[in-house]
Amino acid sequence: MMETLLVFMAIALVVGVPLAIIALTVSVFGLGRRLRAAEQEIAQMRGGVSRATDDGSAPFASQPATETKPVEKAAPWGPAAGQTDDPLPVIPLPDTGPNDTDAQVFISQTSPANPPRPIRSGPNLIDRAIAWLSVNWFYAAAAASLALAGIFLVQYGAEQGLLPPPVRVIAALIFGAGLIAGGELIRRRFGDGEDVATAYLPSVLSGAGVVTLFGAVLGAHHLYDLIGQGAALGAMSVIALGAIVLGWFHGPLLVAVGLIGGAVTPFVVGGGRGADLRPLHGYFLILAVMGLSIDAVRRWRGRWVSGLALAIGLGASTLLALGNPDTVTVHLMAVTGMALAAMALPIARLQPDHAGPMVLTAACKGYRAPLENLLAFAAVSIAAALAVLGAAEALWPAIAVQVLLFVAVALWAQKAEGLQDAALAPALGMLAIIAEWPAPDGAAAITLALLAGGTLSFAALLRSFRDTVTHRLGWALATVLIAPATGLALHLAWAAPSMMGAYVWALHALAVAAGLTLAAGVWASMDGEDRLRPSLAALVAVTLIAYALGQVAGEAALTASVALIAAGAAWLDRRFNLPLLSWFVVLAAPFTFWRLMGVPGLEWHLETPILPALLSMVGSAAGFGLAALWLRQADPAKGRPEPLAVAESAALAAIGYTASILLWRALAQWGADPWHLRAGLTALIWLILAWAQFEVWARGGRMPWLRLGLTAAFGGIAGLALVAGLTFGNPLFTFPGVNSIAGWPVLNTLIPGYLLPALLLLAVWWRMAHLRLSQAWTLMAAATGCMLAGVWAVLTIRHFWQGADRMSIWKGAMQPETTTYTIALLILGAALFYQGVARRSDLWRRAGTAVLAVTMLKVFLIDVWSLDGLLRVGALIALATAMGGLAWLYRWAGGTTSAPASPVQGLPSDAPRDGGQGPPP
Repeated sequence: MMETLLVFMAIALVVGVPLAIIALTVSVFGLGRRLRAAEQEIAQMRGGVSRATDDGSAPFASQPATETKPVEKAAPWGPAAGQTDDPLPVIPLPDTGPNDTDAQVFISQTSPANPPRPIRSGPNLIDRAIAWLSVNWFYAAAAASLALAGIFLVQYGAEQGLLPPPVRVIAALIFGAGLIAGGELIRRRFGDGEDVATAYLPSVLSGAGVVTLFGAVLGAHHLYDLIGQGAALGAMSVIALGAIVLGWFHGPLLVAVGLIGGAVTPFVVGGGRGADLRPLHGYFLILAVMGLSIDAVRRWRGRWVSGLALAIGLGASTLLALGNPDTVTVHLMAVTGMALAAMALPIARLQPDHAGPMVLTAACKGYRAPLENLLAFAAVSIAAALAVLGAAEALWPAIAVQVLLFVAVALWAQKAEGLQDAALAPALGMLAIIAEWPAPDGAAAITLALLAGGTLSFAALLRSFRDTVTHRLGWALATVLIAPATGLALHLAWAAPSMMGAYVWALHALAVAAGLTLAAGVWASMDGEDRLRPSLAALVAVTLIAYALGQVAGEAALTASVALIAAGAAWLDRRFNLPLLSWFVVLAAPFTFWRLMGVPGLEWHLETPILPALLSMVGSAAGFGLAALWLRQADPAKGRPEPLAVAESAALAAIGYTASILLWRALAQWGADPWHLRAGLTALIWLILAWAQFEVWARGGRMPWLRLGLTAAFGGIAGLALVAGLTFGNPLFTFPGVNSIAGWPVLNTLIPGYLLPALLLLAVWWRMAHLRLSQAWTLMAAATGCMLAGVWAVLTIRHFWQGADRMSIWKGAMQPETTTYTIALLILGAALFYQGVARRSDLWRRAGTAVLAVTMLKVFLIDVWSLDGLLRVGALIALATAMGGLAWLYRWAGGTTSAPASPVQGLPSDAPRDGGQGPPP
């Protein structure tokens, strides 16, 4: 008996204190209203007395009462408060004549056809909420107290076992209904506006009543098991519907109280051990839909009620799933429903038709998108992210969520221009699931995942058929990229080729390529002369065919097939005018040379049998050569400069690579494989690749910095090889037998080791001089080429006189070898000097003079003291003859060039200056 009395006392205390606070608040506000009314009457009486004193009339003359019109309440489905049907107010203008130009200018300036977007100013939503709570915090406390009173009423009865379970639930229902009835009574009698004494009180009482009703139903199901899941969800749906109706008549405070209290109730009430918590996700979905529906009708400022409803629904469902992983599947279903509701309810349409701009577009341009677009974009993005996190417990439901969200944005919201960018979230979510979580057992999982990606591409294809409110290029990119990207993710993350076999996986890639080919055909028939979308589909389809060949073909066949497919892409472009298809040549070139140089690389082409190596190298050269030929034959008005430059450079590089590898193999077969040969051929190959990239850059193609970067990188590798050949691989600095020169005098391994790189560098120098590029780079190429040529000449002369066994510098030099160096220097200096005279170039002439000066110093400082006999005499005579002949040539060249400037006594300008004595004919 005592325990029962204590229970009733606790209930009275919990319920009575909030009710007492509310009663006192109403009383205080009533007194305040009466006081303000009295003060207003006194002020009016004083004003009447003062006016009567001024004009001599009676102080309290009766005045006719003004008739006050009752305030009409807006219809539930009419325009929201503060909104009108007309977008601009009607402003009466003075009566003007037909020729009043000033009035016409005024009208045209004040009624623009496209009014500017209003600039939002003032405090944001959070600041307004904090300001409201700082003044009206006692309403929030009262609402929380009443809601907790109803919840604890049910919980305490369950813990103590004092009343039968049905009685406890009925008591809570009566308590909640009483709170709602009290709120309605106050609203109807005193009002609920901000300018009345009972402001917010009806919303507080009704919101607490709604929370109490939710708690009673949850307690009946989870605590007492009085009703089943279906009955519980049905009852909560009825309560939510009633809350929607109440929310129309009350302010947003009722909705906020109901949403927050409804979300907190399940966590406060709890459930029995082993209770089925999956229906709670449906309950949170009902809460979110309730808040979105109320805000769709009332459209309160800032749409903060919709944002609160989504935040509460998504957050509460996520917290429940984190604590109970076995409910993840239902959680994903609930958040998907919330995302779909966020797309339709805020605009009150069965099919979304959000106007632009898109959220990402608005963010890039620096302004804010419409609030309805933001809500839908955020809900879809959060649902996609939650599906990625939930894939650890429910993989296939998570993938299904991504597919459903993408299809909803692409097809269900096909009239919504402002929601198109929301499709990015589920597309990226699909790839994230595959990349983040391990593959399930069985090869069928690979097929199902690829089928899901294909469904996304097919939905994007269907959306791309619309001509209005559709970003055609964006949906075309989604069509051609999502399914191949899904396949690539399956290859890298789930090891699809090894799990299901290379041949079967290649068939999957060919199936995707066939679908893209079909899309290219459909777009070609729709777009007419615009070939952008068909070119995109054809380009990706050709790439997939090359990928499929790579899965089933060998190393040689893969390298050659990619280059030959590039040639086929160029032919298709020329035949059907598909401009983007030629860019497959740009994609194929780096892949082909990665296979030639990296994997399988140089070693494979040197050591494998000759036929596979020839197939790989010759196929690459032939493929890019044919591509260059067909691109040259294309319509000049629709030229493809970048693919053509890449094709020509790749063909040239492949030919040089093939020649270098064949030479290397021939020398190795001959038994000649010294260090200087390896270094020279390696430098030659990388110099060819650097030259190819330089040619692409010189043609003025796109991505110039990439081309220059690759040129510098390849040239740097070639430079390292040359340094190795000049130092560690130089026959002058190695011991006999380790780096021996193979071959005959002059025709030996020194030619590919030093002379071929030198000639290539000189060719590059000539090309750079022809293009009039930077003089520093031109001189660097020329100096490096001349240095290598000089090293080759010195080593060749030494090998001629000393042989392969005495190449080391420590063996000394023979007298005939020293004389040969002198003769070679004389020939070189004379040749340079003659070129300077013939070209009238001071640079060449100075270079020849410098070489001759070095030769003279060598003769006087070395040859005179190291040679003996007739060799010493011959060296001096040769030097004197050369110097005398060059002096005469220089004098004659100087006289010839200066003759036109100084004619002699009426002689013609081409007459010689030395009395008619010119050079012999």
